[in-house]
Formats: sequence, C-alpha cells, structure tokens
Amino acid sequence: EHHHLHLSSCHECLQLENSTIESVRFASAENIPELSDDCDSKQEEKDDDCLTKKIKRVNLAGKPPNVLIYLGSETAKEEFQQVKSILQECIDADSYTIYQLHEEQVLKAPWIDNSLLLIIATEEPISEENHKQFMKFLCKGGKILGFSSSFTFDGIQIRRKSKLRNAVHELVVSKMDSTEIKLNLLVSGCIFEEVRKEDISKVKTLSRLNNADKDIVIVHLTYGDNGGEAVLSQARLELDINSMDVQTEEDFNLLKISNAKRYEVLKEILISLGLNCELSGTPMLTPIYLLSSDEEIHLSFLKWLEGNVDAEGLRASSKVSLKFVSYCESKMEITPSLMPVITEMGNFSSEHFKLKTYQQNLQTKKLGKILLFTEVTTTTMNLLDG
Repeated sequence: EHHHLHLSSCHECLQLENSTIESVRFASAENIPELSDDCDSKQEEKDDDCLTKKIKRVNLAGKPPNVLIYLGSETAKEEFQQVKSILQECIDADSYTIYQLHEEQVLKAPWIDNSLLLIIATEEPISEENHKQFMKFLCKGGKILGFSSSFTFDGIQIRRKSKLRNAVHELVVSKMDSTEIKLNLLVSGCIFEEVRKEDISKVKTLSRLNNADKDIVIVHLTYGDNGGEAVLSQARLELDINSMDVQTEEDFNLLKISNAKRYEVLKEILISLGLNCELSGTPMLTPIYLLSSDEEIHLSFLKWLEGNVDAEGLRASSKVSLKFVSYCESKMEITPSLMPVITEMGNFSSEHFKLKTYQQNLQTKKLGKILLFTEVTTTTMNLLDG
C-alpha cells in the first residue's frame, strides 16, 4: 500500500515538502513508501473532519500509533475528554496520539489501517454497518477495548442485570502473571455470558464479580489470524472517581480506596493489548555535530563560519543561538536557547546514524553534503530559524 508523507504542522512545512519531495524520494527510496507526485491534490478537497487530516503519519513498523475513542452518535465532548484523560494517565503520552472517532467517520475515514487501538465507550446499540467495520479492524490485526459497550462478537453475549447498575461491587481480576487482585468498582448493569461452546477457546474471563452468581464483567477475545483481539469490560474502569454516580458516602470511600487498583487493572489491560504504559521522562538535550561527506567542503564551510560567528564562536538567531566549538566538553551547557555545535568529526559516533552509510547513498552534487546531526533537540524549526 502507498502512503502520502504529510508534514502538515505548519505552512513552512508544506512549502518544504513541495520543494524537496523528489530528493526525499530519491535519497530514501528504500525506507519510505512511494510518495505521490501530486501531494497537494488532497488539499483541494475540503475535509469536514480533522481525523482524516491528522491520521496520515507514516509508521514504517506497522500501524500509526493512533488511539481512537468511539462514543456513538453523540458529539460527547465531555465524555471524550474524560476517557482521554484517563488514558493519558496510563499510557506513554509521547508514544500515542488520541482522537475521537465520530459517527460519520466510521464508514468513511481511513481509520482501520491507521490505528492501533479502538476504544468503544458507548452503551447505545452498535449498528450492523459499524459492527462490520469494527470486525474488519479486528481482522486486520486491530485491538479493541470496550467500556460498558454493547459491542460483542463470537461466543459472548450481553445480559442485562438492572440490579447491578450504579452499585459498588467487589471484582476479582485475573492478572497476566496468574495472580488475582480485588477491587471495588461500579458496573454498567450488564454482564457477559458465553453462548457458543465452539468459540470458548477464543474467550478468556479476566474478571468476575465476587457475588453468588460470579457474574463475568471483563473478557478477553481473539479474532482472525492477524493478531486481532479485544478486551470488553462492563466494569466502569473509565470513570474518574469524582464523576461516578454513587449513592452513599460508604460507596464513595470504597471507590476511593480502590482507585489505585483501578489504574493498575487498566494499565494491565492496555499492556495486554500491546500498548506501552511506561511513562517516559523528557530526554536530555544533546550537542549538535557538524558533519560532512566531503572533507574539502567541510573545510570550506568552516572557513565561511569564521566570518559569520562572533569572537566566542556564537551565531545568534531569534530563537536559538548556536555556539560552534571544536570538541565536546563534559560540562558543556545545552539549553533550548543555546545549542553547542561540534565541528570536529573525529569523535562522532551514533547508534542511530552511520555517516559512512549516508555517504555511500548520497548521490547529489550539493544537497546534503553538510549536515547537522543531534540525538535530542527541541524543534528543528527553531534551530534553523535565520
């Protein structure tokens, strides 16, 4: 399948894309899917949703890291923010982007091939057409997480038990390491039932209520041959403790005590669906290296630099000042507004970039002969400003 490379964060990026599209295609033919000759053709179409625009990032390792939240036919902005905020507290926010999948987008937007996880968080019935789309997503290796949803498939059906609704119940949850955890939660008023014995091998019970009937409230199901799987929950894992509709102060206190366990269970489920729940810290900024595939050009550039920096080797711009130095010092200051540039190539090494491989594949006369490389920086837009 062919994808478009869209750098649509700002007007400058769109201009840059148009001016360099051929050289990017040529230099990276082995690594980037073929780029369209007419990258602006889609701009002429007036999109009525932001999902289609934002979802076209290329992820060469598989599906783009998009998480979609479907809330049914309602706009449900408040509910979307509620589910999104819970997710952001569980998954690595730097690894995934969360969007709302609106009702009108289910059958139109290209979300099936561009999403890792679909969250269905609506109690309203799922239409036959939408159900087919959701099953198509599973068939292609997608993951689904259901929050108090009517969505089911294969050997599982939902049975309503109204007396359970809006009451706090003790759950027993089976963890991946075969241990159990008990916590108190509200449940939707529905439970799961196994209906077809031939599909039982694809169904795993993750949680039951600690009551006489041992009602099933969280299940894990697999689907298809491409790794499609779903975790469906009738326990209100998605509800923040302050937004839960509880009857008594005793119930509120039970939920409050179990709140940390609720996050633990939710993270366990997200990890089982393949998401990263290790919250990453902000990495330290690293120095910039001035590299060249041609020694003569490198020396020529250094000579040009002599007349274009001040006595301390500083070249200031409106947002970031570059300080040119011969080698890297251990206590060198690196900040978002002051970045050192190492001009000697002798000590350069990086597991992420091999200069020799770059040299062997560069087939231009001038473009790319001089480059700046850094492991971690804030934004290249500020770095190259001026």
